[in-house]
Amino acid sequence: MSSQVFSIQPEYPILGQRFTAADAVHLDLSVDSPMLRGVDLADQDQLAESIHTAIRQGGGRIGYGGYLEERGIYRASPHFQDGQADRSLHLGVDLWADAGHPIHAPVDGVVHSLAMNEQPLDYGATIILSHTRGDLTWYTLYGHLAAADLHWQPGDRIPAGTPFCHIGQPHENGGWVPHLHFQLILDIGKAIGDFPGVALPSERDHWSRLCPDPMALIQFTS
Repeated sequence: MSSQVFSIQPEYPILGQRFTAADAVHLDLSVDSPMLRGVDLADQDQLAESIHTAIRQGGGRIGYGGYLEERGIYRASPHFQDGQADRSLHLGVDLWADAGHPIHAPVDGVVHSLAMNEQPLDYGATIILSHTRGDLTWYTLYGHLAAADLHWQPGDRIPAGTPFCHIGQPHENGGWVPHLHFQLILDIGKAIGDFPGVALPSERDHWSRLCPDPMALIQFTS
């Protein structure tokens, strides 16, 4: 199933305009990242400065990255503590852009569910779309949105290119430096308005099969 998802091309750029590879700076937020040395990961102002500096020094307009990255940043919230182990494996791609930046549906979709996930460093405002091509159904999750975007109803159609949500401010996006968490999900089960975006590193194989790399639906031109 995952190979079919990877073969699906976006019909519209998710950020509303076509960014080249030169515009997009890959950001490494892993536990061993040089860009985070000396940064207090519990301080979002310090994290924001590190991210914005990396984008500026890279000559870009936006930042991206994070799929299957092991991160230490989640230690700042009990939301990611799971018994004797902490969830730290990031399952989506982050797109770092200004709050208020519109997010467009990359392919035709239908609103599956939405919610305000309010725990510290959770998704904040969240929308999940379902997509169908032939016999294949899959889902895309959009996290850290503006609260005003939660006006949709399950079943609403979202044609490709529709600016259906926006990157949220920290007070509504879970307390994060503004960015979009974009995740591809092959089987959502009974989840409504929420789905794990960070997993235990020991469960990497399971989650990478369930949530393939969503860059196939983003893509930057050369």
